[in-house]
Amino acid sequence: MLIKNARIYGQDLQDILIQNGKIVKIDTHLEDDEILDAKGMTLLPSFVDLGVSLKDDKFSLDHLSSLEQECIDNGFSAVVLRDCMDFDKETFSLFLQNLNSRKINFFSSVRVLNSQGKIKNLATLLNKGAHTLELKSSSNANILRVAMQYALMKDSFVFVHCNDSDFDDRGMMNDCETSFNLGLIGMSSVAETSEVAKMKEIAKFYGVKIVFDLLSLKRSIEILDKNDLKLVSIHHLIKDDSACENFNTAAKLNPPLRSIHDKESLRNFLKEGKIQFLTSMHSPKSSFLKELVFDEAAFGIDGICDFASLCYTFFIKNGFLTWKELCNFTSKNPNEFLGLNAGVIEIGKDANLIFIDEQEEISTPKSSLYKKDKLFGKVKMHMIKGRIL
Repeated sequence: MLIKNARIYGQDLQDILIQNGKIVKIDTHLEDDEILDAKGMTLLPSFVDLGVSLKDDKFSLDHLSSLEQECIDNGFSAVVLRDCMDFDKETFSLFLQNLNSRKINFFSSVRVLNSQGKIKNLATLLNKGAHTLELKSSSNANILRVAMQYALMKDSFVFVHCNDSDFDDRGMMNDCETSFNLGLIGMSSVAETSEVAKMKEIAKFYGVKIVFDLLSLKRSIEILDKNDLKLVSIHHLIKDDSACENFNTAAKLNPPLRSIHDKESLRNFLKEGKIQFLTSMHSPKSSFLKELVFDEAAFGIDGICDFASLCYTFFIKNGFLTWKELCNFTSKNPNEFLGLNAGVIEIGKDANLIFIDEQEEISTPKSSLYKKDKLFGKVKMHMIKGRIL
């Protein structure tokens, strides 16, 4: 297949020849029998997301199939599926078989603790095919030690959510003027930053590779070295805690949206390359869980459906980043993390590609965090290993 007239990363107008699912030539005036005209389209490497959850944090084949289709429609070729299950080893094997039969790459992470607070059979789950571990930094010292030992033994990464809820009394949003005015209990910054500092020392002591999961504060990034792996949600680079005004439950996220100062600092850290991965923080909730009073509403957001348009509208359209710069965080780095031969538009790479119309305006549902924003940029086609899905 020959892709003609594509604006690669929104800039170079070149042809791309694809054979056996891989990019074999990038040049002008190429010829082939099968031609796909991408005139007017921006061509990007498919997105990869390291932080995706099933709807309502519940496993079902329907939820998994819906997630797969949403990923295909919105340009994601691979995701790390966060753990919401207490599978035994036999059921986990069947679960992985189902994941492996899908059209996109699903990687499974596993929580260190089950729903009863007991350590799972981590060695077996990792041997079966779990890709990474998930750990809460506030776990007791013995659990942290055991998790580090398993990660070291199995050469596995650990996603660490840095938060100590004991600093807060069931906090609902960022501790700020807005939370005070709304009469909502705030979530303090020290609950995150103190745990970031602790986990940096623990990871260094054990020599374990960790990803600091869903950081939301300027100070958290400052505590870490440039090369420490950091995952940040795109929403924390676009919105701040004022989005919670009028008890807007669409803005109820965990970690919470922070101050304007933190938001702007995170954007600058991204531009400086101090953040490695961007995530949609996809954690959708049913309306009966989300459309409640703020105290009772669930944390979460349907982040995949608007991801491409958020990238274009808030980073590319205003000139803050180029597509190639942004794709380092949405495609290149996460592909390398997962060991995939994709993430950049280069000869020899898998042809996992997104075709985007930058001019098309996106309509957002009334329940969206972005219902008041005018969004542009729509995924028109998605190709995985040379095949249009």
